[in-house]
Amino acid sequence: TEVTVESLLGLNPFTSAVTSAVITVLEPSHGRSTSDIVRFRNVSSFDGFTKTVLENASGYTITKVDDNRYSFSASSGTATTGGIQGGGGRVTAGPVTLGT
Repeated sequence: TEVTVESLLGLNPFTSAVTSAVITVLEPSHGRSTSDIVRFRNVSSFDGFTKTVLENASGYTITKVDDNRYSFSASSGTATTGGIQGGGGRVTAGPVTLGT
């Protein structure tokens, strides 16, 4: 069952490898499955990815890595440095629509 509420993520929950569009998200005990769609909100740009790209209104289809991490491919851009954490301190992850 897909998670239907918004979750506040920890500080700088995103990482990526240099020149990669794949972003890994740290969300401990997330309860998500591969093919779930997740939308991120309150994101800060990081490592070559803009706020607009990260907050894609359609959300992103994820791939579960383990019980604490999942990944997605950004719709645009690649990591410029790689191996750094980013995204800010008030990032939330949840369904594309809330309250509907």
